[in-house]
Amino acid sequence: MSSAGIFAEFIGRKVNKVRWKPDDLMASTMFVTGSWDNEEDNVLELWGLTSENENSTKDFPPKLLDCIQQDGNITQIRFLDNKFVAVSTDNGTVKVYRIIGENEDSNIHFNEIIAWENLHTFGKGQRCSCKDLAVCNYSLATIGDDYKLNVISLNTKQIHQVLVITFDKYFHMILMFDYLEGISSSPLTCICFLTETEVLCCNSLSQMKLWDLRVAKSSITSNINNFTQTQVPITCVAQHPSQKHFIFTGSEEGDVGVWDMRTNSLLTTMSSGDASSLTEIAFHPLEPDHLFTCSFGGRLLQWSSKKSYMCRIDPGDMEYSNFWVNTDKVKTRLSINDVIQPIYMPINSLDIQKQQLICGADNEAVYFQRNLKL
Repeated sequence: MSSAGIFAEFIGRKVNKVRWKPDDLMASTMFVTGSWDNEEDNVLELWGLTSENENSTKDFPPKLLDCIQQDGNITQIRFLDNKFVAVSTDNGTVKVYRIIGENEDSNIHFNEIIAWENLHTFGKGQRCSCKDLAVCNYSLATIGDDYKLNVISLNTKQIHQVLVITFDKYFHMILMFDYLEGISSSPLTCICFLTETEVLCCNSLSQMKLWDLRVAKSSITSNINNFTQTQVPITCVAQHPSQKHFIFTGSEEGDVGVWDMRTNSLLTTMSSGDASSLTEIAFHPLEPDHLFTCSFGGRLLQWSSKKSYMCRIDPGDMEYSNFWVNTDKVKTRLSINDVIQPIYMPINSLDIQKQQLICGADNEAVYFQRNLKL
């Protein structure tokens, strides 16, 4: 079905993550979904956009190209490049697959390359969730309910650094090499690479910890920056596409925070008026003055600068041209619009590639817009 350029397709499973298969030159015609809350029948699915004939634009409804069973709810999907994709689950497993073939090939399929079955565990066979997964070149970083941060080199296929993070009642970081009970700690919620050697972890106390992976474990505690604001859980995180020192976080109360990692400071907080928890946050990869969020309340929003403001920007002033940095202007010049009509069920994930957007929700549907209005 479609409405005003928005296409929707019901796929029969709650969608927890959705990602476009990268394509450097053209708009992608394939995407991947991961399901959740389906007992023991959660799957990773590969979809291809279809067309009525060779000369027409590929569009919805998509065609299911391959489906592979997973051992739990899928918690994250990240592409390493246009062939390899990493997947995490709430059973503590992380797997890397290769997509073999192209859209509409009769034999296109997933091929499992490597798996870490017990990457996150409480020990004694008790598995726990891998909460989030980040990629940078051919390195993976994962966090879990066991408070572990794992850094994995895919070149060697080895876990080359394992850190266990908890916080005491004064929110000081404690580095451990064995799981320690009785510590008042806050669950880790999301993660991203700041650089190839720096990993940012967020938790449910609205704290962020920056880990320098070049530092020896024995002295790593002195290389952690601490950020605090009101203790509203950080639920998702995104890095500005061109100015990497700016980090954007989504909160459980629906706010977006803008952080400058050079000064370890919160520049501003933006609100859409929707108090439901943000589930994912992402920039348009080519137009970073456009930010997109989806929420537990079923809204998919586009946050952008008003064109009248951007026309007055000096193109030579790169720092000032970042709309989000101008704290005096951002709230009055900010435009927030619904990309699709609210569906009043959680929209869990979104992704943008070229001028097309896709999102997945708990109503067992994926939504697609081919030409984003920027």
